[in-house]
Amino acid sequence: MVIARESSEFRRIVTLDRGTDDEIELGDVVVAAGGAVAGRVIEVGPTYSRVLLISDPGSTVIGQLATSAATGELIGQLGGSLIMSKIDSTIAVVLGEEVVTAGIELAGGIRSPFPKGLVIGLVVDVVRDPNEVVQTAFVTPAIDLDHLEYLLVILDYRGGLLPADQLPTSCEPTEDGTLPDSEQPCSTVGPLPTPRP
Repeated sequence: MVIARESSEFRRIVTLDRGTDDEIELGDVVVAAGGAVAGRVIEVGPTYSRVLLISDPGSTVIGQLATSAATGELIGQLGGSLIMSKIDSTIAVVLGEEVVTAGIELAGGIRSPFPKGLVIGLVVDVVRDPNEVVQTAFVTPAIDLDHLEYLLVILDYRGGLLPADQLPTSCEPTEDGTLPDSEQPCSTVGPLPTPRP
């Protein structure tokens, strides 16, 4: 439950009445009704956690257009709409199109801070420049981020870099001669230096 809101007109942060006593951790993803993404935990104590909303200017989410699967960076702004930049200019962006979290996984065990498929909002405007290779869309959040009351914290998703014990460790191929998915790309240990007398 939301128990406080950031008083500054330049920030969009809410405080929840749950914290580490309820297994909430720094970086946990927070959603609202219908699986709409609200933000991420940026500070946590035993009985509270502070959530940076996606409408905060300091928030960046990689979003994906539902129709074309094209991606772009969604940056919060205080006016209400989110700015989705760096969309390939060859993609036809449709007004009213749904935008969800891309949930991109990169080589080396790096995962997006947000899981794939969480609803972000709908495209309400598009700005195209014929001389640019990218375009910008404006997205209205799926939820009213200024009047949140109840939120759900996702406890079992780990974004960012995987823990050390889950990172690729070897380049040993499988029986069919290929590397296992978990080892793409693999890392090798170089020869140890020879000690000098």
